[in-house]
Amino acid sequence: MITRLKKRLQEEEGAVLVLVGVGLVALLGFVALTVDVGYMYLHKSRLVNAMDSAVLAGGMELPTYPDLALQAARDYAAANGVEEGEVVFTVSDDCSQITAESNRTVDLFFARVLGFDQSEIGARAVARVGNPGSIDSGCVPFGVLQDDFEFGVEYLLKEGAGGELYMESYCGWFGCLALGGNGANNYRENLKNGYDQPVSIGDVLPIETGNMSNPTRSGIQTRLNQCPHSPKCTITQYDKNCPRVLLVPVVVPTEGDEDAVQVVAFGAFLVTEVPGQGNENIVKGYFVETVTAGEIAPDADYYGTRVVMLVE
Repeated sequence: MITRLKKRLQEEEGAVLVLVGVGLVALLGFVALTVDVGYMYLHKSRLVNAMDSAVLAGGMELPTYPDLALQAARDYAAANGVEEGEVVFTVSDDCSQITAESNRTVDLFFARVLGFDQSEIGARAVARVGNPGSIDSGCVPFGVLQDDFEFGVEYLLKEGAGGELYMESYCGWFGCLALGGNGANNYRENLKNGYDQPVSIGDVLPIETGNMSNPTRSGIQTRLNQCPHSPKCTITQYDKNCPRVLLVPVVVPTEGDEDAVQVVAFGAFLVTEVPGQGNENIVKGYFVETVTAGEIAPDADYYGTRVVMLVE
């Protein structure tokens, strides 16, 4: 009897050990699923963000400088921890878009118990550049009247007291816009930092009447001081993303509304001088090229400004 009891206990202990073993394997499987999948998701998220940033940076150089676009994309990818062998960048034949294809091998932890040492993750991003239908943010509160602008030529963006160009369109208008509201403080901040809301072709924008001499002088002075480049940007040598390059709505007068203008395009103008006071409170800018963030409109006219956007 005692012998049979001992034998039965031993059999039950063996069964328990088997069940414990199976339970441990299952537990490790759940741990692997939780930890390793989370770890892979983290790497995937970082890789996707790195690819998005890289193609957006590269797109800033398109379509004019495809080689610089590729180098900028590589630099941004490296700065975000992507190894050179993990990503391939390509520019389309028409230089309108840049693509990133990335693959990374991730070492696993607990999944090794189940026979899985590594896993492959991938990311793809495509940025396209084109003429803007809208600008996400950054427009300054000037409305330059539509014209056949020539690159490198200086144009009047805001006139001083006694001027005639903008006054011919509206009495009391010197070329300023009331983006997001009227008033000197709002106007000054929009000039210093750019309007923080989107502006689109077809938008009807209210004009800001009055010379706005002091806020204009203050805003342009801030823009000039914000230039981080050495030597400072001028028309002979400038960075197209410098604060001295202004994003300006290109406008036409609206019929029947003497307090607003309509946006037909977006121009880029480089300012190099602080305006004076009163009659001398004149802002001029050289017509240049720039690239910013926004929405592409295939039928939009090109006025020196292009936008780059993620399409994948």
